[in-house]
Amino acid sequence: MRILPAIGAVLVVAFIGGCGDDDEPAKPTAESEAAIVIEAPDADASVTSPVTVSGTASVFEGTVQIRIIGSDGEEIASTFATATEGAPGRGDFTKTIAFSVSEAQEGTIEAYEADAASGSEGSPDGELFTVSVPVRLQP
Repeated sequence: MRILPAIGAVLVVAFIGGCGDDDEPAKPTAESEAAIVIEAPDADASVTSPVTVSGTASVFEGTVQIRIIGSDGEEIASTFATATEGAPGRGDFTKTIAFSVSEAQEGTIEAYEADAASGSEGSPDGELFTVSVPVRLQP
């Protein structure tokens, strides 16, 4: 009856060997990543018009609202982009946005999901998952 211990040893080795590869890094999922991530432009980058904003998002119907805010806090430009996939999936988005400033200034690029359910689109109460990237706006 030496076969039973040998079979047990084979099963233990097979079980341990099939437990996964600890050398592989964990892949981010929609649950572990922010709903909207701006990948470009980089924070504190100097940008000229038009500026290309890109990133990933997991939002309703893939619709990402994007705006550029000047140093006075006023909106200079706004538009939207549609990600390649809507929530619960995660998609890529890219949008080129024209803006105009008379002189170089600090600014912010913001991206968010409009909360249609709140009934207050266009106001801060109607925004979900807002992310901001500080930039230097150039004329």
